[in-house]
Amino acid sequence: MKLLNKDIEKDNTGQVTLVPEEAEDMWHTYNLLQVGDSLRASTIRKVQTESTTGSVGSSRVRTTLTLSVEAIDFDSQACQLRVKGTNIEENQYVKV
Repeated sequence: MKLLNKDIEKDNTGQVTLVPEEAEDMWHTYNLLQVGDSLRASTIRKVQTESTTGSVGSSRVRTTLTLSVEAIDFDSQACQLRVKGTNIEENQYVKV
């Protein structure tokens, strides 16, 4: 795992920016995250758009979400990290 940025205060609050390089890095991330933390990650969402004529189309867009972590799950078979949470920052595609 590559550490891009670290800003930790004396009271152990702060932020880190990590980039996973191997599948095992998701396990380490799972052990670092706690309920109540904020997590920012890139994801792909299906967005529906409605034209002026009333026709509906959909497309897949890459967006960045910032979540308040409510639950964390690690799938050891797929080395995937699943995070459940509420969105805390509004963006073009996702409302608060």
